[in-house]
Amino acid sequence: MDARLDAVLFDLFYTLIDMRRVSSGISTPEALGIDPAIWSRKVMEDSPHHALGTEVDAVESVRVIAHAIDASLPLARIRAAAAARPARFREALLRVDPQVLAALARIRSLGLKLGLISNAGLDEVASWDDSPLAPLFDAALFSCHEKLMKPDAAMYLRATERLGVRPENCLFVGDGGSSEHEGANAVGMRTVLFLALLQETYPETAARRPRVTRWVIDSFADLVALVEALGRDHEPGKA
Repeated sequence: MDARLDAVLFDLFYTLIDMRRVSSGISTPEALGIDPAIWSRKVMEDSPHHALGTEVDAVESVRVIAHAIDASLPLARIRAAAAARPARFREALLRVDPQVLAALARIRSLGLKLGLISNAGLDEVASWDDSPLAPLFDAALFSCHEKLMKPDAAMYLRATERLGVRPENCLFVGDGGSSEHEGANAVGMRTVLFLALLQETYPETAARRPRVTRWVIDSFADLVALVEALGRDHEPGKA
């Protein structure tokens, strides 16, 4: 029998928010003339200076990533790309899809705690405190602040400590980037590969994601239904 469910932990980018839906300015890969999928993969999976916040200069952080992809990119173009990022990420964090907020609110109503674990750069989460997502989470851990990255087990364990729960009593939900499910599995969490946003934006990437989770879900309605089933005994008013 499964352990009691006490908390649901989420990834952020392409799980709860989708940068391709942002209308402010021009995206970083577009500004640089780089394929969006290549840029996204490089940022999320192979740019520790960015995710750990060790490079605090926004232009230099973008330059390192950009020149790792194409060393011929001019600095002026890199500066312009970096300058456009704050407004875009702010919009993404402030204009959250209502179905995302409704799903999180429903999960909270079951008496479950919510946690966030995100590999993210300083410029990407600067507006987190203003986001309608922020008050829905009991703990939010960003790699640039924690100096830890998924799939390091310490990142997941730190989140459970802040939530006051045990790993085996947690469900981790994410789109599968950064080998995040392998890390969650390693500490004993139940896992969901959640593709609702990713399959719309990067369908080929979604198709390639490793199926190493207990569940694969592609809609917020189905995710809520799963959590309701797993957390039924924790619903307020029930023994």
